[in-house]
Amino acid sequence: MASLASAPSGLANRWRNAIGAHPDRCYWIVAVLLYGTVAIYAAHGHFLYQTSRDLWQHLAAVDALIENPWNPKNPFLPGQEGSRHFHPYWVGMAMLARLMGWNGWQAIAAGGFVTATLLVVGIRAFALSFFRDRWAPMALMMAMALGWSFPISHTGFHSIETLIEGLAYPAVLLIALSLLLWALVIQALARPAAALIVTPLTALMFATHQLGAGIGFMVAGAFILLWPHSCWRNRLAVILAMMVGLALAALWSYHNPFVAMVKTGNATWTGGINFYAPTRLFLILFPSSLGLIGLWQPEYRRRAWPIMASIAGFGLLFATGAYGVLVATRFAPPLVLMLQIGLAGLILMLARRWSAMSDAKQLGWFTFASLCIAWHLMVTISYLMIETGDNAKRGNAYAQAQRLTADIPDQQPVAAWDVVAWPVVATGQRVMSVPWPEPMITDLAVRQKDLEALFRPELTRSQRLAITRKWGVKTLIVDSDGPLRREMPKNLLVTLRRQSVRMRTAGPLFRFDLE
Repeated sequence: MASLASAPSGLANRWRNAIGAHPDRCYWIVAVLLYGTVAIYAAHGHFLYQTSRDLWQHLAAVDALIENPWNPKNPFLPGQEGSRHFHPYWVGMAMLARLMGWNGWQAIAAGGFVTATLLVVGIRAFALSFFRDRWAPMALMMAMALGWSFPISHTGFHSIETLIEGLAYPAVLLIALSLLLWALVIQALARPAAALIVTPLTALMFATHQLGAGIGFMVAGAFILLWPHSCWRNRLAVILAMMVGLALAALWSYHNPFVAMVKTGNATWTGGINFYAPTRLFLILFPSSLGLIGLWQPEYRRRAWPIMASIAGFGLLFATGAYGVLVATRFAPPLVLMLQIGLAGLILMLARRWSAMSDAKQLGWFTFASLCIAWHLMVTISYLMIETGDNAKRGNAYAQAQRLTADIPDQQPVAAWDVVAWPVVATGQRVMSVPWPEPMITDLAVRQKDLEALFRPELTRSQRLAITRKWGVKTLIVDSDGPLRREMPKNLLVTLRRQSVRMRTAGPLFRFDLE
């Protein structure tokens, strides 16, 4: 019996012909529904119980820029030090917020829609430039959105779960801008005039997020060197355009991105997810690793050399993290993206050969794809339900920090243990130190060393006061049961209760006033 899809007429055949004539229209419809929904969901803020979220430092920076975009105060410490978070993206959103009368939350929500738009445009531009297939944008979007076995949610990844929590983050913006850059580089290698757009895009990327830009530039460099359809004159023109862009980025008045790139400001940056456990490696790399099959197809093999070189480079850099290089973990997301580009190629290859396949092969591929999607949806829903339950249990960390610090002057720093500092600074309160690298804070390593000493339970009250008075601190804040990066010392709560003059709580957060 003939299958419905192979019937000479009928609803399936008419539907196939209808969508086949409008692949671009189909892409925009699905893209707007998918990323529009994610942007709406992200705009409402979710999983605010997590004290370790990057949201808090971005909110603090945006609020500082809204207050004074021309001479903003450091969003974390008292004083006038600059911040790497004062980049073109947040400055632009803060200017828009002042114009529209928005607060920091609304500015970040709007930033999510900006990023979603650029992501949709970037996927389409790169897919068409690389694959030269009208259905390539749809294939790449599906590979990027669904090419996961587990809902990884971590800054730098582009899974739907990550976008729900941090669509507006600069790291996500750099994924979108990188896709646009790669498309422009491919076009400029054929028509050097396109390099004129590469220059300002390079400057914007590097001034906004140096690590994300560096990742994008690595892939762009691979295209410049290995893309088959160009001459050396065009390649040199693109290299020159990017170098001019880097020079322009150095003129950014809020901070020098080159300095921000080479100075972490905190040698004690440790902790985080173990990306190197065998199970987690499998979850990260499957099914995207099947993209190697797509990249090795004859129709893509020569064009895929830049992607293959990027996979090798990111893989080697990521591997160094197993030996203690923490920043190496940030190369896992671009590694997955490169593999998912190959996965899009595999999807396109299967689509072209579908009618020539046997019924058994069609059934096998269809079953495999259905199982992958069903598995991903199942674990995604479970993950979101667990996160929602934890959010309801622990409550809003921002609101809790706000209640605990409402009566403390913003410029009077408090000492917060580990990542509890982040929701505290999000409220506008300054702290003694922050646990992650901040290049513009020159004495951050000293501050962090003193902070760790301050929270040792064996200190006497006079010893603890000596440290707090050095930094102008009167209040300590800890999280009694939160997902900390560093385990809170045993007996610390008991000791601080005994040594403080008063104690207050808000959810799992404890405030201790020493004087």
